[in-house]
Amino acid sequence: MSVEKYIKENVKILGDKVFVAPDIQEKKINGAISTMAQGLNTEYILAIVDTTIFGSAKEGCLFTGEHVYTNALGAGADKIQLSTISKAEYICTEVKKDNGKIEEKKEVVIHFKDGESKNITDNIKYIPCEKFAELINGIVEQAEDEDDFVSTSQTCPLSMMEVGIKKAYIKLVCNFTFSDDNQIDAEEYAEIISLIVRIEMAAEDRLEIRGYMTEYANIESNEDLLAYLAENVEEGSYDVVKKSLLKDIIYISRKKNKEESWKENQFIVKLHNDLEIDNEQVEYIVSAIINDEEILALRKNDSEITKSMKDLASKATAVGVPLAAIYLSGSIVGVSAAGITSGLASLGMGGVLGFSSMFTGIGVAVLIGVGTYKGVKKITGLSDLENNKQREMMLQAIIRNSQRSLNYLIEDVNEITKRLQIEIEKGLESEVKIKKISAMISMLTKGAQVTSDRIQYAETEKIISKLPEKLDIIRVTELTEGATKEKIRELILSCYLKKETTNEDGIISEYMALEDTASGSKLQELYDALKGIGYFNVGDAAMASVKGAAKSFMKSIMG
Repeated sequence: MSVEKYIKENVKILGDKVFVAPDIQEKKINGAISTMAQGLNTEYILAIVDTTIFGSAKEGCLFTGEHVYTNALGAGADKIQLSTISKAEYICTEVKKDNGKIEEKKEVVIHFKDGESKNITDNIKYIPCEKFAELINGIVEQAEDEDDFVSTSQTCPLSMMEVGIKKAYIKLVCNFTFSDDNQIDAEEYAEIISLIVRIEMAAEDRLEIRGYMTEYANIESNEDLLAYLAENVEEGSYDVVKKSLLKDIIYISRKKNKEESWKENQFIVKLHNDLEIDNEQVEYIVSAIINDEEILALRKNDSEITKSMKDLASKATAVGVPLAAIYLSGSIVGVSAAGITSGLASLGMGGVLGFSSMFTGIGVAVLIGVGTYKGVKKITGLSDLENNKQREMMLQAIIRNSQRSLNYLIEDVNEITKRLQIEIEKGLESEVKIKKISAMISMLTKGAQVTSDRIQYAETEKIISKLPEKLDIIRVTELTEGATKEKIRELILSCYLKKETTNEDGIISEYMALEDTASGSKLQELYDALKGIGYFNVGDAAMASVKGAAKSFMKSIMG
């Protein structure tokens, strides 16, 4: 066992407020870095012990694979290189107080290999001395030589890992798609290509994968591929990679049959056993997949997405599945890890995945408007539209992913068509190969259609996310007043259906609800029309609503 793994598995003996990577809140990382380890690369943090009352983590200790950092009120910050320690000594002595009472004095003395010693008791205030000494001694005993004390990244998305890891990961996903019928169908092919786009594989690296996807006879065993991952993925990230892999495979399984439990699929059952992921963790992974699916299927707004993500994050630690594992390869709906990180930041949840510094601070769409301006938008209903920003961003990311997937599929069709031409030129002796390659082209063409349909769906949903679910008739009537705007008003009203709702008092009221089954082109016309009349403009909308309401009031008075 490596030093890093030993620390992560044993550090919790130091108390209840111990946080282990990658499940460390951004607030605690920033607090600990600011006082204990200024300038430290946050990727290398293994664990933080927080001894503060209010949870800032500015006091306590912090571990990497090379150092332990401490900070306590009155003692200040300290840094000890783990490889220089020979042992930690726990000393407990009885001290007689002035009032005659006997108290125990507990201390920790660090002994170094150069013969020096240091009493660090004041530096680890509120951390149990005996347990701290036990942990340090365990770390020292775990290492065979100084080279075992290294710091590696604990939170690196799959797109930033080396290409061999990406290839093994994709091949394992391919093996699953082969497992039921020895071939990859159009839907499966489209999903694998979408995954390849999300983890950013270069064109030359995709050549090997392309061949792998079309040659079942030459597939590599799961055992060999898993062994490659275990050997080449940094130990701090391996657990996250395993759970991410299972997530991507379960998602593709659900695409074919949402009603089938993962327990009914022999490939998944064997894989989850081989990866040593327990049933509760698999169930959590399934719930995370469903959460992503429902963001689009249920057309969740930003408030609903924030709530569901917070619920997901709160359960992650309890079951031992870091949220980073769920989004290591991006979202199953087609958004990259960078896109997910960006989206969470826009919802005020930045850093919740704990990804590396390259994935933090990404520019995001921030909702504008405060004070009176925000109040006006609430009154006019425009705040409801702005509450769809996250879904709109996600749909845009899906469109980009699908467009790139389509480009990759076209590349594959072109490559395989060249092969077909070569075999045709060889004549009848290549008849079997010709049939096989023709079937591949048919499958790829269908895969391209699946991806094209996904783009169309996302484009339509993107427009819907910008349209009012309930139409303000008074505002529309006021903004389209006059004969010249009659056609615009008719177009707008044709996209809404009259519906009724009953309140708690039994009073029935009518409203106009968006007919979201309309074609994408008609919905785009609707958006352009609403934008053209100033429906989305705060000033125009507010004035029209006030004027319309005043007219309605006067009509009711005049009878």
